[in-house]
Amino acid sequence: MRKDSPWKQNVSLLARERLHGGSGQDVGSLPGVRLQDQVNRKLHLPAPPGVFMLVAGGIVAGIFLIFIEIAYKRHKDARRKQMQLAFAAVNVWRKNLQNWTTGSEREGSDPSLPTVPP
Repeated sequence: MRKDSPWKQNVSLLARERLHGGSGQDVGSLPGVRLQDQVNRKLHLPAPPGVFMLVAGGIVAGIFLIFIEIAYKRHKDARRKQMQLAFAAVNVWRKNLQNWTTGSEREGSDPSLPTVPP
């Protein structure tokens, strides 16, 4: 939000009211309540062990996704290499076929190659 926005004060007051429950008291001035617990309750955050488990689960899920991406990349690279080899084999066959058809029409062609009758 911009500094000179006419909504800035209204939004700030609304946020403060929601955070403090509209009681007008400062969060730290409530008797017998730790500041962190009060903030957690007002912001509807789970307890610290729950946050730790949530973060740990996110890290584990991230590592799992990284392994899946690595496996997929290896699979894709292997498939690309297989396709390159197949195209290379097709090109060799095509070249040999062209040499074979043009070679049989010429005089003095390679005697080891079979000739096709016209």
